[in-house]
Amino acid sequence: MKKIILLTTLIFSGCQTQTLNTSPQTTQVATSVKTETVATTKAQKNFLIDDRGIGKAKLGMTITELKQISDQDVSFEVISSFMPDTSAIAVNHEGIVQYYIVYPAGSTLNSDGIPTDDDLISILMTDNQDYKTKEGVKVGTPIAEAEKIYGNAILAYNAEGESREYVTFSKSNLDNIRFQASYFKLISDGLGYSGIYPEYPGVSYTTDKYRPDSAIAGIEVSVQPQ
Repeated sequence: MKKIILLTTLIFSGCQTQTLNTSPQTTQVATSVKTETVATTKAQKNFLIDDRGIGKAKLGMTITELKQISDQDVSFEVISSFMPDTSAIAVNHEGIVQYYIVYPAGSTLNSDGIPTDDDLISILMTDNQDYKTKEGVKVGTPIAEAEKIYGNAILAYNAEGESREYVTFSKSNLDNIRFQASYFKLISDGLGYSGIYPEYPGVSYTTDKYRPDSAIAGIEVSVQPQ
């Protein structure tokens, strides 16, 4: 009987030792998985487009505040003639523009229209395919694919507003976000729109018809007028 009790005790002790030996390994694996998940989530946030901003740049933030939270190898380049009557700051990382901070005439503290570090961010724009909305829509996404997510597309441009073509979607509910449409080179007049518009003279044009290969060309996030 004593031999049986001794054998049972040894077996039980062995099981305890094995459990104690494997427990730290299990903890290490769990910690590693958690660390990777946190890192992935952080990286996704750095490339997220939402109604608050693009990546680390948020509406209402100053350039100084953005510089303070940006990586050391990120550079800020002032572009005085980004568009007619519009300047911008190109935010670069490793020689690649991540996004633009846009300043229309009269929106900067300087009378000459050149942005300063104290200017507030009110318009952001990107044509970098690394950045996307939480639904996965980004520059290069076909408009037909975006329709499956956001609803029917309406394309429009205004001849008095630099003729830039925008796309809105019926079910997007994306406050502060606007999508630019791609354009095409045509033999006849040099440039063509994604939308297929009626042929009539006018200023403002709207359509729900577009070229099959039309895609998102740019994404803007801006403070909408109240």
